[in-house]
Amino acid sequence: MKKKILAILLAGLMVLGLAACGSTGKSEEKTEKSQTSETGAKSDKDSGFVIGFSNGYWGNTWRAQMVEDFENRAKEYKKDGTLSDYMVSNTNSDATEQLNQINAMIDAGVDAIMIDAVSPTTIKSAVEKAQKKGILVVIANDPAAYDGTICVCGNNYSWQKIQAVWLAEQLKGKGDIVEISGVSGNAADTLRLAANKDVLAGYPDINVLGSAPGNWSETDAQSVMTTFLSSYDKIDAVLAQDVMGEGIIKAYENAGKAPEVMTGDYTKSFITKWADMPELTTIGVSYAPGSAVTALDVTVRLLQGKTVKKDLLVANPMDESMANTIMLDPPYVVTKDGDQDAAWMKDLKGTKAIKLEEATELLKDSADTAALDGWLSQEEVDQFFEE
Repeated sequence: MKKKILAILLAGLMVLGLAACGSTGKSEEKTEKSQTSETGAKSDKDSGFVIGFSNGYWGNTWRAQMVEDFENRAKEYKKDGTLSDYMVSNTNSDATEQLNQINAMIDAGVDAIMIDAVSPTTIKSAVEKAQKKGILVVIANDPAAYDGTICVCGNNYSWQKIQAVWLAEQLKGKGDIVEISGVSGNAADTLRLAANKDVLAGYPDINVLGSAPGNWSETDAQSVMTTFLSSYDKIDAVLAQDVMGEGIIKAYENAGKAPEVMTGDYTKSFITKWADMPELTTIGVSYAPGSAVTALDVTVRLLQGKTVKKDLLVANPMDESMANTIMLDPPYVVTKDGDQDAAWMKDLKGTKAIKLEEATELLKDSADTAALDGWLSQEEVDQFFEE
């Protein structure tokens, strides 16, 4: 796994709606279309491809880093002529707005659209419209199941399973916990909650006192944790998702308490805070924004007419009868001891267990908001395709 750490420079929010990412926008209607199928697409035109990326959530620095990762790779493809242009649209969990943005990309004549959907069930009409016009559709980051598409997504179930198993092991299978989830209805959150439920079913002496969404927001997570702390006298551990760890810690600090066991985060700011809290028992599992890079690399190869090896595709997390998914395990699991053979590392592919000190070193030149990142190398992506 090729690992890269990127700093995030947030000078302001990206303009919502369609925008060409670069110095120029796409202004002319394309006359040549790619012929798409479930595993490949071809274009006869001499100029580069045009790819759109529709991002269905824009509410934290993780999403900003994902879009930046996509843009950086797209710029490389523009430089070598593979792409003539690319487009990005963002919406904050507004399904109607996302459909409008995707339809605008279709009408602009893109060759392919990568979609990170607001929810797995909201984009059917847009997917069908794109496919009727010969536009390749790739589902990126958050899974969704649609015929004729390829899904390239992080393994949300395994990602959360790592943390649930870790937490149960820290408690030695017994204790009272609270759960803070992500954005309700989002495919990633649905899969992560399922992982928590499945793992905890094997630990009947772990009692979930309460569960509430933190919306992948430090502020919301802090509010939820504050309520939990005022509602329950004894909380042995916090089972949460990413980008909310510091909000949870702030809630404890404001209550004059200190967290003992909690699932954490993989941003530089959290890693730094963790290093300054020697009594804190936590874990950081990187759900890499760079999955968008791998999704773009796959999309380009499909447009070039390459065919995915069907035996390497796995069941779609949202419809197990559909084998159309390239599943990406986390690049890193951060713990104090970095035990590669720990129970929570079982069955992972390409995931490296590292110590807190190693994560600190990897992120030393990054912005505080930067996530511990990674994506497949070009050679690793090539292995998914026929010669």
